[in-house]
Amino acid sequence: MDISRAFSFVTEDEQWVSKILLGGVIMLIPIIGPFFLLGYMLTIAEQVGLDNPRPLPTWSEFGTLLMKGLYFFVISLVYLIPAFVLMGIWLCVGWLSASSGDSETGGRFIGVLSCIFIPLVFILSLGSSALSIMATARYLVAGQLAAAFDFGPVVGLLRKHAGLWLMWLLVSILASFLASLGIIACGVGVLFTSFYAYCVQGHGLGQIVKAIRAGSDSDSIPPTPLTIQL
Repeated sequence: MDISRAFSFVTEDEQWVSKILLGGVIMLIPIIGPFFLLGYMLTIAEQVGLDNPRPLPTWSEFGTLLMKGLYFFVISLVYLIPAFVLMGIWLCVGWLSASSGDSETGGRFIGVLSCIFIPLVFILSLGSSALSIMATARYLVAGQLAAAFDFGPVVGLLRKHAGLWLMWLLVSILASFLASLGIIACGVGVLFTSFYAYCVQGHGLGQIVKAIRAGSDSDSIPPTPLTIQL
């Protein structure tokens, strides 16, 4: 993965300032604002996957952006279900222990239980996140939401491209750190640096999409033509 490219591509667009400013403002829209940003991120990934030299899209077709954002949310939510179930079991067992009447024994048991469940929940959440990214990449290649829930091939993609996912995770961490620097600008700047982080993550995801398209994995995915937005 070209990490430097993921961070530098934004400023290569002639209209990048206006696009970033508008993205930061859209972050302020209650409830649906984040979905627009997620949809914008996926659109960037599409353009990178199609090798578009200017993958930063214009702010248009808001309905399409909203639906893509909702799709990404649904994909992530479905793959996080095992982590939610494990967390629910942990909370239920802890609540029953706390209600047993023996507060000292119950407290010790909850402590031991936490030492077991917290690492398990973390590992399961991390694995679920990795699968959801590969599932999203598969959806972008196929152009069909159902492709994201073909679990066998999604697991196969993660096994083959685990290194790319780790690089994407690194890019996301670095982008999040840069986004936090926006607080320096009286707190307002974080809106725009956070949106910039979405763009960086989108480019990293697009590089995964591009690798899948270039590899033999795409043979098992019926591609749907995607419209390049300039």
